[in-house]
Amino acid sequence: EIGITSGSQELVRKMRMGYNLRIVLQNCRDLKAAGFNDLVSVNYSFNVIDERLETIRQTIAYHRELERIFGADKVEPAIFFIGLQPHTHLEEYAFKENILKPGYDPMNITPWTVQKMLWNPEPLGSFFGEVCLQAWRQNPNDFGREVMKILEERVGCADLEEALSAPIEVKEKQLVSV
Repeated sequence: EIGITSGSQELVRKMRMGYNLRIVLQNCRDLKAAGFNDLVSVNYSFNVIDERLETIRQTIAYHRELERIFGADKVEPAIFFIGLQPHTHLEEYAFKENILKPGYDPMNITPWTVQKMLWNPEPLGSFFGEVCLQAWRQNPNDFGREVMKILEERVGCADLEEALSAPIEVKEKQLVSV
């Protein structure tokens, strides 16, 4: 099982996951070269912080590379939406973006609270909802692969190098004068 969350290094960094997708790919190549020939489940959580059509294309490119390494029939994508947890980076982001209000009750299981805690905000929330419903109608027995296929049909596929590179933005700091 490979739990990478996203095939976009930019989003992996923004989610503070702490790993390098290029190294994960090399480890996969090494695993295959060592004779591994079993199924590989890859966990993707779409619509994470700052997801865009560009990062979706990058995730598709990354997934297609995993298929090249192991074989398309051996790579099974598992599609998840992340659940918001209190006192996390994601909760801070939800406050900043006015998705949640400070003082909300994370133990409240009313539909309107649960809907916000199952992370799938707009502007891409409806898009992902439509894709998942379409995949479920078309091929419920191979849902993950169907989602990836539909996403690629709708938004395309990036160059792999684009998925693997995420330049760090350097913000100049103002010096305080004394």
